[in-house]
Order: sequence, then structure tokens, then C-alpha cells
Amino acid sequence: MILDDTPLFDPVMLSELDWSQNMVKFSPEISPLNPGDGLVMRPLCTADFNRGLFKVLAQLTKVGQVAPELFMKKFEHMKQTGDYYVIVVEDTHLGQVIATATLIIEHKFIHVCAKRGRIEEVVVSDECRGKQLGKL
Repeated sequence: MILDDTPLFDPVMLSELDWSQNMVKFSPEISPLNPGDGLVMRPLCTADFNRGLFKVLAQLTKVGQVAPELFMKKFEHMKQTGDYYVIVVEDTHLGQVIATATLIIEHKFIHVCAKRGRIEEVVVSDECRGKQLGKL
């Protein structure tokens, strides 16, 4: 089993976000392409297993002991469905995940079989709060 930097989804999606429609005010200004000094916002990759992903998630809820094999199996399932967009913010100076959020696409029968996006599991490391990363 190899934990690497293969992204959960195409990172180009983040760079193509239409930020002009954003209604949230940031002070100082940050964006998906520039979340702060030494920070990068990107799709989850399997190497994040060893970059503190679960340490951050544990600040939100009980995570339990997740073996690398189980993590890889869940990652592959999420990638194959194309309905999961797990985003992390990495502190590149530390090589650690400091924030994460998940967008899940829900398929519905109502509204002519519409889709709906749900944002879940938004958490910022307690050591990095106050940098507006949760808003981002």
C-alpha cells in the first residue's frame, strides 16, 4: 500500500472557482488560491493519512482507530463515485493538514431528480483558528 499525493478529485476544479460571486468578507483577504502564508488549499490525497488528517478530524468528533488499509479503501470508494470533494488546507512549513471540509453531492428524486450539495465536517485545527479558514 502506497500513500501518495494522488488527489481525490481534479485540483483544477479549485483553481477554476468563480470567486467573484463570493458574499463572505475576509479581512485580511484570502482565497482558495491564496489561503495564507505557507498554506495551500487542495484536494485530499492518501498521503494526508500521515499528515495529521485524523488529528484535525478528532477535534470535531470521535474518529476511532482507522487503519491505513481502511482509509485507502474508503478513499478509493469516494474517488470512484465522484460525489465526494474532501478539501484540506495544508501548512507547507509543517507538512501538516490544519483544516478540512467535505462537499457531498446528494442525488435526489425530487425536483426532477436534482442534485444537492452538502457541506460537512468543517474543522480547523485549534492551533490555527482565527485565520478565517473555516469561512474559506
